[in-house]
Amino acid sequence: MPAGEGKKRVAIEILGEEYVVRSYSSVEHLQEVGKHVNSLMTELAEKYPYMSTHRIAILTSLNIASDLLSLRKQGKHRKR
Repeated sequence: MPAGEGKKRVAIEILGEEYVVRSYSSVEHLQEVGKHVNSLMTELAEKYPYMSTHRIAILTSLNIASDLLSLRKQGKHRKR
């Protein structure tokens, strides 16, 4: 980490709730991540209005993890 660059605090909103995130990533990156997560969770919440926020968060996490693993596999196949 370069000198003088500490963790940044960024408030992001997900499903109407505010979360303060601390990270070494840029503010822009954290805002983009927050918007992405909020978008995915909102999509599920609208599709399944009676599903709990907890279940929506778990399903969103599984979807994001699936996407990440697929991208990693694609990257490994390209290196060969």
